[in-house]
Amino acid sequence: MYDVNTKRIDQVLEHMSRMLDLLDKLSERGAKEVLADEVAVAAMERALHLSIEGIVDVGNALIDGFIMRDPGSYSDIVEILRDEQVITDEQALILTRVTDFRKHLVNDYTSVLVNEMYSLVEEAAGTIRQFEPQVRAFLKKELF
Repeated sequence: MYDVNTKRIDQVLEHMSRMLDLLDKLSERGAKEVLADEVAVAAMERALHLSIEGIVDVGNALIDGFIMRDPGSYSDIVEILRDEQVITDEQALILTRVTDFRKHLVNDYTSVLVNEMYSLVEEAAGTIRQFEPQVRAFLKKELF
């Protein structure tokens, strides 16, 4: 029997959804306006960072709960989710780029490449939003 912390997964996925709503609102303003607004850039950094942490936390909860192989890195978490068919190959490519950007937000936070961040959010927001239904479908298939 699997020991999957579905309550924690639900909490994280709900929080990710709120962060994605914020990213959508920021994107609607357009690149020029957002990138000229220091508060908007900080909000985008934080919302993207928390979305990445959500992917990692949910991924780790699935990996631990379903006793999948141990990850060696953040991108390896995404790879394991792909291997276990939680996400598709196409989603894995984009989510790997997203999790790789975490380094800029956490380690290089004094010089985040804001144009690159904005472009990444524009490209990846839809895929990050698909993460929740993919995880929920996987849980339903495996647990019920």
